[in-house]
Parts: sequence; C-alpha cells; structure tokens
Amino acid sequence: MRRMDHFGAFLLVLAANLDNFGVGMALGTGRIQVPHASNLLVALVTSGGTALGLLVGRWFSGFLLPVAARGIGAAVIATVGLWVFYQELVRVHRQDGEKVRGATRTTGQLLGLGTRKLKELLKAPSLADTDYSGHIDAKEACLLGGALALNNFVAGAGAGVFGLDIALAFGAVLVFSLVFLWLGIKLGRTCQSRWLGEKSGLVGGLLLVAIGVLAFFF
Repeated sequence: MRRMDHFGAFLLVLAANLDNFGVGMALGTGRIQVPHASNLLVALVTSGGTALGLLVGRWFSGFLLPVAARGIGAAVIATVGLWVFYQELVRVHRQDGEKVRGATRTTGQLLGLGTRKLKELLKAPSLADTDYSGHIDAKEACLLGGALALNNFVAGAGAGVFGLDIALAFGAVLVFSLVFLWLGIKLGRTCQSRWLGEKSGLVGGLLLVAIGVLAFFF
C-alpha cells in the first residue's frame, strides 16, 4: 500500500480541522470565553481522536487487499467530507434563523446521548457552555473536543490505510486545532459578519471530498 504524500497529508489535516475555525467563530460571536488551558484540552482530545482513527484504519487495512483498502479509505474520507458539508449547511441555517429572531446566542440544553449529543453540539457550538457561565471549563472543553474529534476520527480511519504517520498527524492536528479555534474566537468577537466562519466548514468538507477522490485515483 502506497503512503500518502506530505502535501496530501497536509491538506487532509487542514481540511479536517477547518470546522474548528467555524466553531470558534460561533463561540466568539456568542461572547463565550475559551481559556488557553481549555483550548489546549480541546486540541488534545481532537488530535487524540485523529490518532486513534489512524490506528484503527492501519489495523483494518491489514485484513484487506491493497486495492480494496485504498478504495475503502478513499470512500471514507470523501463520505466524511460530504457529512461535514451537510453539517455546516445545517449550522448556517440554524444561525440564520436565530439572526432573524434577534437571538445573540443559542439557549437550551444538549439532547440525546453519546454521538448524538456530540453531533448536536456541532450544530450549535454555544451549547458547549452547559452551565451558561460565559466560558468553557475543562469538562466543557472535553465535550467540545469530543464533538470536533468525531469527524477527525472517521477521516483518520480512512487515512490510516494510506500509511499517514500517526505521530506527525497528532502534532499537526494539535497545532491546527489550537490556532483555528483561537483565531475563530478572536474574529468572531470583532467581525460583524460570520461569513468566514460559515464558509470555512463548507470548504473543509469539499476539500475532504476532493482528497478522497484523488487518493483513490492517484
């Protein structure tokens, strides 16, 4: 099985973490504080989920013929991209509805259990502030990191069959997560428009689809 080249790996890590920027914009717009320690915890959980996905993908590929593993890995990455794109459309639609009603932040509680709860959090990132304190504590950071790690885990499982270096991916995701979430929060507090935050997730989803297609054919 051929390994994913450095440029492909860079694009994969970049695309998988662009939703961090959109989440940061949503938190910044809602004036929710994310301390540096909480941001680091989110990044650790997210990068840990990515590394775990890579391990699963590498293990799974050992049971398949190279051509089958490549096809499945590429399909998984592309499917995650479509899912991210759809989730971002849902989030933008929800935010537009709140804007029409004059709401400045989402109120309510997270419903469901397990992955359903985490998926709901991605649709409304401000719900990560479960106690409405205006800042993200350690427990809430783990919850937010888990939500962001969902897509990374699945995409990582797809990339694992291409031999992407796990330690390198862990470090890269850690850095991208830290920077994108921090930058999104900063811009969310100062920008009147959420255009950048909305488009970053959509672009990330489309990039993952493109990477999946290219990984299969090239």
